[in-house]
Amino acid sequence: MRIVIAGGGRVGSVLAARLVAEQHTVTVIERDAAVCNRIFEEVGAVTVCGDATNPQILEAAGIGSADVAAGVLARDSENMAFAMLVRSVSSARVMVRMLDTSYREAYRLAGVKELVAEAEVVVAKMTTAIDFPQVAGTLPLGDGDTLLFELSLPLRAQVAGQTVAQVRATPGFPRECVFIGVVDPQGRATLPEGSTVLRAGHTVIMVSRRSQLAAAVEFLGAEPPAGAGAGSVLAATLRKVDFLAPLSGEELEAVARGAEHLQHPAGTELFRQGETGETFYVVLSGEVLLKDDTGQVVATVKPGGFFGELALLTGEPRTATAVTSTACELAAVGREDFRSVVMANPSVALEMSRILGERLSRAQGGKPQQKRRSLFGR
Repeated sequence: MRIVIAGGGRVGSVLAARLVAEQHTVTVIERDAAVCNRIFEEVGAVTVCGDATNPQILEAAGIGSADVAAGVLARDSENMAFAMLVRSVSSARVMVRMLDTSYREAYRLAGVKELVAEAEVVVAKMTTAIDFPQVAGTLPLGDGDTLLFELSLPLRAQVAGQTVAQVRATPGFPRECVFIGVVDPQGRATLPEGSTVLRAGHTVIMVSRRSQLAAAVEFLGAEPPAGAGAGSVLAATLRKVDFLAPLSGEELEAVARGAEHLQHPAGTELFRQGETGETFYVVLSGEVLLKDDTGQVVATVKPGGFFGELALLTGEPRTATAVTSTACELAAVGREDFRSVVMANPSVALEMSRILGERLSRAQGGKPQQKRRSLFGR
């Protein structure tokens, strides 16, 4: 697009640089010749030295063929004159930085609909940051009663593993709060649907009434209460692991709470064959490949799958190399956290040893490797 910017100060020069980088054709009108030279040399935008409220200067800047005219001059009176002149000679969209909100009605009467109230944006960001330090990227919308904001979900967020539809249907979630984006740790953004699953460590982008912001932050940042039943996503996954079957719901929750939440890009080596290790992994999202000493893939562990449990129980060397084949989220259970739960109940420890012994006996009986995925990578 062809864009004319009135004003080459701090905002105008930064705006010009961003637009040029996005391959727009940009012309900056600025009174100060030194500023014009700097923008031309450093930014690469065309500059016209003169007064943006002068019709001849506007014509020289090509306002007649512009798609957008942006006023970022030092005073609202100048931005008002610029906007009215542009509307009289061009069909370009007019947007203006409003410094004094008392000009809002005057701009409206002049036909300027796209206003950026600089003071309101700064104040909204600062007050929100003061009250909610965990919230980032706030932007007031409309009259300022509505906010767009970003919030990173805690590593043990109670909503992790739930879909957007499930969260919105949960009692206590503010009704006037809408999910509009989800960003993963690698910076990839998606537009959420009702079936989109929220993940711990991901960032949600939302729109909320200012009055409901506190409720939204509290709800999304809540962690499972201590002593809760086996209702968390990780605890439910751990319930499917055969040798953990003797654990009660509360014991599984304790193990889940002690787990470390890990996020790795594709190609990350988690451990190498022959290394010692005392960590057991559960795949929450993505895939992990387990390879033998020749580099041959012997198993693929998908969401809900697990590996590394023998290292957790016995400390034996790893019998495979584990590498992420996609971006992955993992829960890592360390030996100390695990032992603190299991060893508190000797009968549970004995039953787990029996189950694990039976599994090893079956494995040694000649079952194919692909049928014994849980025995790799220990």
